[in-house]
Amino acid sequence: MTNRQKIFIAMLASLTFAVGAFSFGYAMADGDSSVTIPTSAGGGSSAKGLDAIDEALSEILSTSVDPPPEKALVRGAIKGMVNVVKKAGDDYAAFYSPQSYVSLQELTTGQFSGIGVWLKEKGKVLEIVSVLPSTPALEAGLKRGDVIRTVDGQDVSKLASDDVINRVKGPEGTEVDLGIERDGAMLDFSITRRAIELPNLKAGIVDGDIGYVRLFGFGDGAGDQLRKKVRELVDRGARGVILDLRDNGGGLFDEGVSVASAFIEDGPVVGYRTPGEDDVIYEAEGKAFPDIPVVVLVNEGSASASEIVAGALQDRDRALLVGTTTYGKGSVQQILPLAYGSAIKVTSAAYLTPGGTNINGKGIKPDVVSEGSPASQKQRAIEILTGILLSGSSSGG
Repeated sequence: MTNRQKIFIAMLASLTFAVGAFSFGYAMADGDSSVTIPTSAGGGSSAKGLDAIDEALSEILSTSVDPPPEKALVRGAIKGMVNVVKKAGDDYAAFYSPQSYVSLQELTTGQFSGIGVWLKEKGKVLEIVSVLPSTPALEAGLKRGDVIRTVDGQDVSKLASDDVINRVKGPEGTEVDLGIERDGAMLDFSITRRAIELPNLKAGIVDGDIGYVRLFGFGDGAGDQLRKKVRELVDRGARGVILDLRDNGGGLFDEGVSVASAFIEDGPVVGYRTPGEDDVIYEAEGKAFPDIPVVVLVNEGSASASEIVAGALQDRDRALLVGTTTYGKGSVQQILPLAYGSAIKVTSAAYLTPGGTNINGKGIKPDVVSEGSPASQKQRAIEILTGILLSGSSSGG
């Protein structure tokens, strides 16, 4: 077996032994947030396919007048396969260069260098979904709904989302110039990048006895941090909790289960469906606050792990959902590390709410629709939770 064949077999073998990942696929905080879940990817490789690829690689290297480096040819072959997968219907299939893969891994730790925004791919543009607190983006005046049109003077309309994101990111202390479209007008921003520590949450007391927790993402430790914060709020007199998942594009699958488990003591939280296999049911971990009334705020930016939590709390009659219908990201992707430091992402399964609902492409409808401003949605949630507290009832059990 040639070295080239070994390289391709190693890449394809990674489909069997790679880290599984759950990715929200459309929303990014200067990168794509994808996460580890316990799963295995079965299947084998085609010897004939490997031979064809190896033969093409050999012919190009031996015949071309000035052949590109073998590494570049390998990456080109991988990108071509991913493009075929995308055209076959997997909208979330993607190729990650070594740089993009590092960026993706950074997000699971909550630390990266950039400006501090969550981005959503909307049509052929990248729109700012949320500006994170205490970041250069917030200080510069960027707002939710802003659309990135240029980066350092270059029109980005024909660039892939990952390319745009990598141009926005950069070393701490360097500057990026952004051309932003806002309400039909073009605005220019010069922003100095710095190290960003992506918070999982912020919390406090509102209206005297209501705990408010804004969950920004599902990075490492989000579930334990939530439990700790809820305990602090209860000790400070909170009699109910508003869990704000608006514009939270997701994160680590395990942390989604853990966050839901903070309010559900036992029983199913989410189902995992792989073609040809029995569904795997993930159950609550315990260590919950099973009796405290909960209201969950959601909107069209709530996706992936946020929908795991929202779906679990709604299906288990554990919370009322307030806001607008969620994004509808109910498919599961695997991030598959490859040779030369790159990786690919392919859709491998779907997840289901405890009631067996596949929300992919449909989203989760809130119990109470509130389409006003973010502030009015929050006020509506406060009013509903206040009513629950006054009535002496809790949401489920």
